This record gives sequence, structure tokens and C-alpha cells, in this order.
Amino acid sequence: MTNTTVLAALYDFVLHDVAGDVIAGLVLLAGTTGWQRIRTWRQARRTPPSAFESEEPPS
Repeated sequence: MTNTTVLAALYDFVLHDVAGDVIAGLVLLAGTTGWQRIRTWRQARRTPPSAFESEEPPS
């Protein structure tokens, strides 16, 4: 193997495997955070405002 072949193999590994894993991780993290925000927003919309207020007047 020549130096060029080794360098090309290392470059290919870094670009495809490492960069791909980093991008996939970021997409997964962004997607999970986005779904959690949507779920929280939907729950807040479904919950009636009276559920947040206390039944007794403050003393």
C-alpha cells in the first residue's frame, strides 16, 4: 500500500463513518427535542385553564 492509498482510505473512513455518525446523532437529537416540544405544546392546549388555577382563593 502506498501512502496515497492509506491516506485515501483514512479520508474515506473519516468522511463517511465519523461525519455520518455525527450528523445522524445531531438529526436524532433535534428530532427528539422537536417531538418533545410538540407533545408538551399539545398537552398544554388540551389541558383546560381551570386545571392550572387553584380552587381556593389565596389567603
